Amino acid sequence: MQPRKIPRANVSARLATAAAVPLAVLAGCESSGLSAREAGNRNFSSYVYSLYAAPPPPELAGASEPARLALPTKLGVAQVGEVAPPESVLDKLRGKSHLFARVEAVPGTFGIDPYEYRQGNATFTPEEVARKEMDRMRQYARSMGMDHLLLIGGTIDHAAQDNGLSVLDLTIVGAFVVPSKQITAEAKASGALIDLKTGRVVLTASADASEGGVASTVTQESGQLNVARKARDEVLGELAEQVIQRCQRWQQATAAAF
Repeated sequence: MQPRKIPRANVSARLATAAAVPLAVLAGCESSGLSAREAGNRNFSSYVYSLYAAPPPPELAGASEPARLALPTKLGVAQVGEVAPPESVLDKLRGKSHLFARVEAVPGTFGIDPYEYRQGNATFTPEEVARKEMDRMRQYARSMGMDHLLLIGGTIDHAAQDNGLSVLDLTIVGAFVVPSKQITAEAKASGALIDLKTGRVVLTASADASEGGVASTVTQESGQLNVARKARDEVLGELAEQVIQRCQRWQQATAAAF
């Protein structure tokens, strides 16, 4: 018995379908920090919770005092994983001199490797590293004459899904030029205003933003990056606005109390 021949057209269709399967798999949802370096135990939550994990070092004594906020204040701003937060965020805060007498960037990058940095024979755990790095940020801000530190961070969820034009990806030209991928990104950001004397959080703020766009199969990766950047910039701008509003309400409440 001779093997049954499969028509050439069917063979081409099956090969095209097989090639499209990995692309569909890649179209799932992914999550990351607002910064590409905000990951693992080095994230906003780890740093904020580290403030309450152990007594502060002697040079940062005062934890027994209540957190305070006297406005206008001198403010340091650090974004987890970045040398400095976006200049647009700093400019927005600097524009409110009745709340912030001075606004300066504080590095939010990492200086301790828990697997390489040793003190004697002991390697720091990730939790200890978060606490030590948070202490460094606070000391840095204090040395600049700041009263408070605004720590910001967050997450971005982004996805790419096939739309009605995805059938055209079966051609080489279509894969390059047809906008067959629907891209979405949802960003969430949090901010904690930290009293540098007590090491305690005075107030918090949060914001969220979403962006969308389209891309071809070939340009999907760059398309996702562009949409994620737009969502990040939007959410950080909204977070700065939320911090301003929270501080204004605090200032008004304080004035009313007197």
